[in-house]
Amino acid sequence: MHRPVGCDVLSAISPFGGRGGRMTQLVLSLFPGIGLLDMAFEEAGFCIVRGPDLLWGGDIRRFHPPAERFDGVIGGPPCQKFSTAGAIVGSEKDDLIPEFIRVFEAVHPAWAVMENVPQAIGHPAIPRDWFHFKLGDYDCHGHTSRVRAFWTWPFMALVSPRAAGDASHSVMASTHKRGGGQYAKDKGFLPGNLPIAEYARLQGVPEIGRRLVEFNSSRAFAIHVLGNGVPLAMGRAVARAVAQSIKKEVAA
Repeated sequence: MHRPVGCDVLSAISPFGGRGGRMTQLVLSLFPGIGLLDMAFEEAGFCIVRGPDLLWGGDIRRFHPPAERFDGVIGGPPCQKFSTAGAIVGSEKDDLIPEFIRVFEAVHPAWAVMENVPQAIGHPAIPRDWFHFKLGDYDCHGHTSRVRAFWTWPFMALVSPRAAGDASHSVMASTHKRGGGQYAKDKGFLPGNLPIAEYARLQGVPEIGRRLVEFNSSRAFAIHVLGNGVPLAMGRAVARAVAQSIKKEVAA
């Protein structure tokens, strides 16, 4: 069960870049979806404010946030422009990484974390002084073989690999389009006829799976929003690394 841990981690970091001399670690989340990455950062003690998302009728291109209000910016622009997994139902194939950078520059935060598929490494809109690394969910004690790329600024958030075996196949936003039995035919993807609860368990958020079932969400919607999210174990590893990097910045 997801239980936010308050500000236990960040209480050891103060003071750090709080606007107006206060330590807040108020973080703007872009492209939040159902908030899996947000959950991980909330557990690490950050206070998350969710920006607009197409899933909820928002449009980042019309979003103009205030400057000097947020300590950090996190988020994962839609990846289908670069993903090899195929088209994602309900989303356009627009390249929105430049919009993430635009908002980041407008906010002028103290730090940033951006997530996407490894194929987005080298994107011309990403500042050259941003650090990047690839991370596997199973390296973080997660349940899937999903690999994502993360960019951090102004520090490199170090996450040590800890893989110890083979993981289950990844939950993708397009998984619902796959029929039963394709698990054996295609080793890269799960079949599309598993219980919604199983996809949620693999992503590390069984309680969200239960809610999706309780509210009679369609299979396409449930798998789409789960597969679009960062697996919770991976998000936790990144959030902890960011908190530790901030702590080191303060101590330096």
